Amino acid sequence: MEFKLDDRIVDAAAKAPEVFIAASLGEGEEYNREPGIQLTKEQIISLRKYEVLGLSLPYRYNDVVAYLNYGAGDEGGLGLTARDFLRTFTMTYDHAKRWSPLRQEIMLTGTHLKLFAGKIIENGEGIVEVYEDSEVAKYLDEHDINTVEQYLQLKLKHPRLPDITLPSGDIPEIKYYLNAMLTDVKDCQAKAERVRLELDRFGIDLREKVLPEVKLRLKAVSENTYKQDIQVLQDEIDLRAAEIDELNKQYDQMVKDAIMAAATLNIGGLVLGIYQGVKAEQVRSKRKQLKEMQDIAIQKMASKSQTLSSLNRVRGDLQNLSAITIEAEVATQNLMLVWEALGLYISSSAAEVDKINDAVRLKTFIRNVRKVFKPWVEIRTSSDALLAVFAEAQREYEMGNLISRRMARMISAFKVSDYPAFDVAALRTCNSDVQGSSIRTQMLFQRHDYLPGVVERMTGLALVIDRTTYALRSRAQTTIYVLSRARDNLEEIQEDFESAHDENERHDISKEMEEELKGAFAKIIEETRDLKKIQIDLNTRYDKDASQQWMATLEQDRTFAETQKNKAEAKRVELDSQMKSISDAIALIERSGVEKIGKEAQLTVDNLTAMGMAPPQVQVTLLAMDMLKKMLSGMAETISYINMVAGYNRLQERARKLRSEAEAYAKDIALIQGKVELVQSLDALDSGRWDYVKEFVNIVSAFEQFSRAFELEKSQPVEERARAARTLIPGIISYLLPIRG
Repeated sequence: MEFKLDDRIVDAAAKAPEVFIAASLGEGEEYNREPGIQLTKEQIISLRKYEVLGLSLPYRYNDVVAYLNYGAGDEGGLGLTARDFLRTFTMTYDHAKRWSPLRQEIMLTGTHLKLFAGKIIENGEGIVEVYEDSEVAKYLDEHDINTVEQYLQLKLKHPRLPDITLPSGDIPEIKYYLNAMLTDVKDCQAKAERVRLELDRFGIDLREKVLPEVKLRLKAVSENTYKQDIQVLQDEIDLRAAEIDELNKQYDQMVKDAIMAAATLNIGGLVLGIYQGVKAEQVRSKRKQLKEMQDIAIQKMASKSQTLSSLNRVRGDLQNLSAITIEAEVATQNLMLVWEALGLYISSSAAEVDKINDAVRLKTFIRNVRKVFKPWVEIRTSSDALLAVFAEAQREYEMGNLISRRMARMISAFKVSDYPAFDVAALRTCNSDVQGSSIRTQMLFQRHDYLPGVVERMTGLALVIDRTTYALRSRAQTTIYVLSRARDNLEEIQEDFESAHDENERHDISKEMEEELKGAFAKIIEETRDLKKIQIDLNTRYDKDASQQWMATLEQDRTFAETQKNKAEAKRVELDSQMKSISDAIALIERSGVEKIGKEAQLTVDNLTAMGMAPPQVQVTLLAMDMLKKMLSGMAETISYINMVAGYNRLQERARKLRSEAEAYAKDIALIQGKVELVQSLDALDSGRWDYVKEFVNIVSAFEQFSRAFELEKSQPVEERARAARTLIPGIISYLLPIRG
């Protein structure tokens, strides 16, 4: 009986490990660090460094608190608490912990690749041996017979030729080898798919969770307000110190006066002594209160200074972690792409091997079997090199010898296509800008809790942009593979079509062409549809009019707060100047000997003169008294020293209130500024989004052109459409190669 075989057995299963090994060893063109299908020793080292650093992070709350070493009572503020860092460190630690078992799986799969190659070769050679042992084989090869009909025509001329039907024992033997080969291909596919899925999850989590979290924490640390907070505290401490000095003078003078009055041993002196003692106690109590506030402020400033020092150290650690995480993310993306390519090839191989069971042409069947297993001979000898890359990377990491080793990108030379210009580097730059704006937006939102709905929508859009950017490489790779395979299959089918001997055979081959064209067209349509949907999603509305209104409202609020703050500060400055005149007058009275007239005595010209003041000094004191009476209601026409001190203390309280009022408005201004920066960050994110869309529409337009070019024109013969498709495909592949990298 005849053994049938479909002409189209792809050689993808054979090419898969060859491509994988070439990528891993850097064979081919000069190594380039731009993203591409490449797996270098340096990138494996980056992943190892990421693993070690990630596993060294504290991941328990108390350990994080000890690592941060904030000042006593200081929690760090928004985005800087121990809980915030615990989330970042735990996420990174848990993710880094996944690399070692994944690395082992990759290496085990490399080992399996070698074993798989040996089994493929063994089964393939078994099938070929069965064929070569058959009597009919040499006639098929000698006369280049490709169909049963051709052999029957030859047999008419040479009746003594053996029958084309294989011996009954050969068929089960061929099926045995074929089933074994199929089992091996599917087994390899399953193992590769498991590793690919785990690697995908590792890479996606690194890109979408760990890296943004590390960047967010670094942003919060880099933009902390502790320097400003410490300066504000220092100003408060200086002002309070001046107040305490003034109260010390008043207290010392009042105690002295009380002692002197009590020493007179008369009723009036005793009463005055008691009065002065009560006043002194009030001053002492107020001074004590201020000292307690001062001690708290000094302790708080020391705590904040320690926290600032810790944050500067943590910032360096986070910068290192961020840099290493970015390197690890690049390496993971390249590893994912290589493994995805292997998965594509093996999946296709498994599907194509299924068709071997339906074969009709024995010779073609054997030819395709040879295509499947022959390249594995080289793979069997070179697959150890893949494992050597990992082993060498580990050795160099342990030795600290990070000597670079060049690797090649797996792209062929290509011609410029006549499709919309698409700058993949510009697209990635736009994505980087969008992600930067998104991180800043999230950090500002954590601080100010403003516009939650808008922030959630726009940061979600940034995530879509990031995923789309990385998915483009995979889309390009898959499309390139499908089109390359279609081109090769169409070429082979067309050769069969042109050498066909009758219309029935041409009709059957035409159907194969039609199916191949439909498959390629379906893939292009699918990708085009997906890209257009993404384009629609990227057009999520951001209301610029509303943004302008938010800014206008915030500017009004800021103008009002600044005006009120300036008024309060101006009043305080004026009051400080007036208080200095009064304070100088009080000091002058004390130096002149107020005890000569008594602190309860009215400060008249005569009494001031009696104290020994010169006329200019008397004039200065009288002016200060007039100023005090104007500034405070309820003051008598003539006042005593005690009245003057009490009035000065009232002015001090007024100055404190003005200072507190100005500080409150300053905080309002800082809060408003934060909200303004948040709106500006949202605007920047939106602008980056539109820059991204401007580039992205070019790839959408290109795929739309691909779709139109592949549209099935039934009016044309299928062979013409197939020929046109084969001409078209190289241009599309050339266009997609830079996107794949």
